[in-house]
Amino acid sequence: MNSARLLPRQIRSIINKRYFAKHAFQKTLNLPKTKFPNRSNLDTSLRELIPKSSQVVYKEQLDDFFEDFSKLSTIDCKLKFINEKLFILHDGPPYANGDLHLGHALNKVLKDIINRYQLSQGKYIFYKPGWDCHGLPIEIKALKDLSAQQIESISPLKIRSLASKHAQKAIKKQKETFKQFAILTDWETPYITMDKHYEIDQLNIFKEMFDRGLIKRQNKPVYWGTETRTALAEGELEYNENHKSIAAYVKFPLEKESDRDLCRKLGITNNLPIYCLIWTSTPWTLFSNRAICFNQDFSYSILRISDELIVVETDSIDELNLPMGSYKIIKQFQGTHLHGLYYQNRLTNDNVRRPLLNGTHVTSGTGTGLVHTAPGHGQDDYLIGMQNNLEIYSPVDHEGRYQLNELPESVRCFMRDEKDASMGKQVLDIETANVILQKLSDLNLLYKFHEYTHSYPYDWRSKKPVIIRATPQWFTDLHDVKNLALEGIERVKFHPERGYTRLSSFIKSRNEWCISRQRSWGIPIPSFFKKSEPDAILMNSETLAHAIKTIEKKGINAWFNNEDDDMKEWLPEKYHEVAHEYSRSLDTMDVWFDSGSSWSVIKDFYEKQLKLTKLPYPLYQVCLEGSDQHRGWFQSSLLTKTASSNVSVAPYEEVITHGFTLDENGLKMSKSVGNTISPEAIIQGDECLGLPPLGVDGLRYLIAQSNFTNDIVVGPTVMKHVGEALKKIRLTFRYLLGNLQNSTNFNLLPADELRRVDQYTLYKVNELLDTTRTHYENYNFSKVLVALQYHLNNDLSAFYFDVSKDTLYSDQISSLKREQVQTTLFHILNAYRAILAPILPVMVQEVWKYVPKGWFQAQEQMSISPMREKWPHFEINPETNSSFEESELRIAKQFQKEFRSLSLEEGITKTAQSHVTVFTNHSLPFSSSELCDILQASAVEISPADIDHNDLPIIGLGSGTNVQILVERSKRHNCPRCWKSNSTEEDTLCDRCEEVVNKKTS
Repeated sequence: MNSARLLPRQIRSIINKRYFAKHAFQKTLNLPKTKFPNRSNLDTSLRELIPKSSQVVYKEQLDDFFEDFSKLSTIDCKLKFINEKLFILHDGPPYANGDLHLGHALNKVLKDIINRYQLSQGKYIFYKPGWDCHGLPIEIKALKDLSAQQIESISPLKIRSLASKHAQKAIKKQKETFKQFAILTDWETPYITMDKHYEIDQLNIFKEMFDRGLIKRQNKPVYWGTETRTALAEGELEYNENHKSIAAYVKFPLEKESDRDLCRKLGITNNLPIYCLIWTSTPWTLFSNRAICFNQDFSYSILRISDELIVVETDSIDELNLPMGSYKIIKQFQGTHLHGLYYQNRLTNDNVRRPLLNGTHVTSGTGTGLVHTAPGHGQDDYLIGMQNNLEIYSPVDHEGRYQLNELPESVRCFMRDEKDASMGKQVLDIETANVILQKLSDLNLLYKFHEYTHSYPYDWRSKKPVIIRATPQWFTDLHDVKNLALEGIERVKFHPERGYTRLSSFIKSRNEWCISRQRSWGIPIPSFFKKSEPDAILMNSETLAHAIKTIEKKGINAWFNNEDDDMKEWLPEKYHEVAHEYSRSLDTMDVWFDSGSSWSVIKDFYEKQLKLTKLPYPLYQVCLEGSDQHRGWFQSSLLTKTASSNVSVAPYEEVITHGFTLDENGLKMSKSVGNTISPEAIIQGDECLGLPPLGVDGLRYLIAQSNFTNDIVVGPTVMKHVGEALKKIRLTFRYLLGNLQNSTNFNLLPADELRRVDQYTLYKVNELLDTTRTHYENYNFSKVLVALQYHLNNDLSAFYFDVSKDTLYSDQISSLKREQVQTTLFHILNAYRAILAPILPVMVQEVWKYVPKGWFQAQEQMSISPMREKWPHFEINPETNSSFEESELRIAKQFQKEFRSLSLEEGITKTAQSHVTVFTNHSLPFSSSELCDILQASAVEISPADIDHNDLPIIGLGSGTNVQILVERSKRHNCPRCWKSNSTEEDTLCDRCEEVVNKKTS
């Protein structure tokens, strides 16, 4: 028919006829259908899916644990059961202050992924979340609305009441946010460090350490926060590498008799004064100078500079930057000649002879080899002072001001605060340094001064520089404890491995732990001091036991009740006659001691809930926190455990650390910088920040896809990629669910009844399961997702889904081939369920809701929670995999090459329009129908190679089997139902589709 002669209405008639032919049979296709939504719904997640996949599952599995455990009779059986079946990840408690940030989400979600994976491996999970509630930041926040005058007059009980309410409010708010993260736990039974039973456990740990002789009170230099007005432990410091100090070279004149003695020793004649030149970066400590240290193994020199003689270490002369010809070396001598000499500190004008002492801590390279020693302001200085009976002198108060009444009378006048003459100057003020330097200059004691940039400790809370000052404090002696601790962590696994080096280096460098703090909001150190002599302390094992029992009876606030004057109630009967002479100390424990005692929560679980008389060691398998906790909670947990038990076993078996959150510019997220992203902004989206809403699963995927052992980057670009990846996974589940709906008997066929392509696909799923299991075991969650995405893109989307669509959509519902495909699809869905349940529990729970019930009825064991269902494994012969790759896939690869050539020649675009002839004289492991599905051709014909096809390449299939393939354009017409070119006439059904349609309509 000549189309040029057709009338418009005739053209329309032909088009309508063909359109009808194409679409008339669409309803007869078995197209995927499911109510599983394209997007997650936050309200549904919070109201239904999170509780069902988290709190409900946690309670059910823990109930099952108790039921199984109760059936065991002997302690050995119970311990074996615990070691084999119980998994405990102990929660390092977040601080009950302020809103949660992304770092909190990172921490909790990582822990949850680990717990959920262990649950999927048949373990029972005990995970009790905690909160750290005491300490200075909460106290400051609780008092922030009060005036300075109100704070000065407020009672300890009132402070504690305000702080407690603030912590409780913060816990409630943080808990509601944590619940949105889908954490597998019971949020109604957390451990809280201000709970009565926790406080009593902590006091008993303190007593165990005291009974071992590890708790001591000393007037000793400690790090002191002048802003926070309390002692600080090493773990509460951070070092500013760019701190600037005023450093000075100061001259101390030898006492006259020592001057003559040194000249006699060196055999020199001298009429000039001899000065010891020291270098210090803390001129404010010069009033506390009590000695000068030298190293007897060093070489020293006497230099003549103008009309003075200066003693310095020989190797440090170049550091003085003296002009050439401005000095002369009078004599070099061994440091031993300085023994027994004395000098004077004219700055204090007290005419006291101060000694020169040998000190092995004196090093070469910095300073002058002569070290100004103030035992009240330095650790090495203190040790030298104790060895030589020097005064431990520190005339600085808790605000970092000079105490005028403690200073020598001669310096009080110029150390007064100009604004308030009753107060001393702030020791760290630049003005104070300038006044001291001027006074030194006036006394001809200042050689020179300069600005010095160096690493200096800062209070990590106030972000202000600290000072070192001697105050009476409680210390834990770590000399023996640290050896036990180091021995214990040799058996601990660290992820990453560098964590071992970091933690052990912190422990090695510690000899003592200052555990006392001068605040009201904390757990008291139950000691008593004499009213008439505050330095006289009463604390022994008997008074400790009695005080703890009284606190248990009256509550911990009673300790701080100043109106409670009945000291007899607080002391054992033997002290009742002198009880009125004592008061209760108001020192409280370092909050690291609080959180470091939290292993007692696990101990209580074993002893009080499981009634065990013997405990498993270590107490729990895993702890996971930020890398900063090597100096904090990892360390304090280890030290309190080993110190109280005297056993070289760490409380944990594995230590995992994560990094911090960075913005897309690589900057650490900080409120002060203004680059923070809240977990809610990721879940709900934030238009102002350009953040798409990712939902709960998106937050968890974002965390899991990162290499968390390093700092992780979060921002709009990263979140966009996460959203795309999440969408692909969701659409994959939707595709699987949609194609599992139409089935006659929901029968799962055994593996040996599946086609080779199905078996090959399940073999690749097995590989994915094994790979991701290994990654989970090694805590490489990002690699889990990389492996899954690769499998999804290459083995499913680009292969099996395409291969199986024609069968799913066009075959008879009851056909064996369709049943084989559906069996494979169900196993894929179940495998993806297993792999993704630890990371995306909300999506997996939602998927399970839409799986057709028939599949559960066919497999009764599949009806339990998807979180607890074990990982599947398919018994597929490995030879099937190699055989399939060497045969069908080799043919498919050659087919693609041939089809591209055909497409260019014939103009066809779909493989369904091609016809394939396979020439071979060998038996093949597949049928023409199976190969047709794999190639997605219209038809495949297997023909004997009875003539030579020299123009066709030979494809070796292994075992001596060779084939050749001819790819041609099909001579048939497109079927309007399945779109394969298998119809004998235009616009008519192919034989397969006609049979299906007839059966549907009959």
